[in-house]
Amino acid sequence: MRTLSQIRDQDFAIATLQRAMAANKLHHAYLFEGPAGVGKRTTAQALAMALLCADDAQGCGQCRNCRRVHTGNHPDFRALAPLEGKSVISIEQIRDAERWFVLPPHESARKLLLIAPADAMTEPAANALLKTLEEPRRGHYIILSTAMSQGLLPTVRSRCQRIRFGVLANDTVVDLLQQGGLDAAEARWLAELAGGSMVKAAQYRDADLAPRLAFVSAILDGATRRTPETALMAIESLRGDREGVQAGLELLIQLLAEWLWQRAAGDTDAAKQPLTQRLDAPLQQMATSGTVRAVAQYIAAAHHAMTAIKRNNMNPQLAVEAMLMAMRGRSTDARWVRTGAR
Repeated sequence: MRTLSQIRDQDFAIATLQRAMAANKLHHAYLFEGPAGVGKRTTAQALAMALLCADDAQGCGQCRNCRRVHTGNHPDFRALAPLEGKSVISIEQIRDAERWFVLPPHESARKLLLIAPADAMTEPAANALLKTLEEPRRGHYIILSTAMSQGLLPTVRSRCQRIRFGVLANDTVVDLLQQGGLDAAEARWLAELAGGSMVKAAQYRDADLAPRLAFVSAILDGATRRTPETALMAIESLRGDREGVQAGLELLIQLLAEWLWQRAAGDTDAAKQPLTQRLDAPLQQMATSGTVRAVAQYIAAAHHAMTAIKRNNMNPQLAVEAMLMAMRGRSTDARWVRTGAR
């Protein structure tokens, strides 16, 4: 349970809300937007505690009201999400929430509805919410939280005050992971991998990373050596595993981006960071034979492969094979040649 003053690395968002509260000028609807796992939902819950707390204008985090907000049992706070086993928020859920929302507060002078992730609303559900957004009630507040604001209807976005959330500092992720029981070295490695997202850090903590690391190592090996047999074997090992391939590509992109960042900072020791220590051999090969331009093209090719798999439903094995050919400068497809390393 965190109060507004305890939210980390989101100074602008917190200051914006605290100023509005102090001036009694909270907007009736906010859109919290930013990457997953950076504190948007936690901030919304902290705002609800501040609005409903019996003892402290910023939320004490200790009183009965704050505890009930935290557990989802306060009658003047409701958090709406897809039902178990579903991926969308339905129009029926929105209509039910609206029937609750239009009633006067039960115990306090305020009421707050959180919808997260807001981009999970179906189009009919989002349209049903519009009337409530267009007719604000005194003391009634709506927060939409999303990592994909482009997935919301423009009419919904335009009726909210947008507050941007950034990624967490690596040290924050490390600290939170250590609070969860990880040792310092593992926490640092996962923080580097997660890129400032606690959601990703938790996913990586609970996942078997070995196949992804092997995939990335093989792709790097195949891209930098004369013969790509190892990479083709890695691709074959993930046959039919669409999610595994996408996860491997995401890790590959992040690793290459870190390599570029190190080079831009003048650090040519690519194996120094916790993330790159796990892939020492292929990275050393890339460090000696790779150029900034080539690695940037590798990243572009990997992004192209992810797009082909996600949006165009391309066979993952074919997409990765095409990516590898582009990285080696041997693609005959014009779409891939533009991203191929030469």
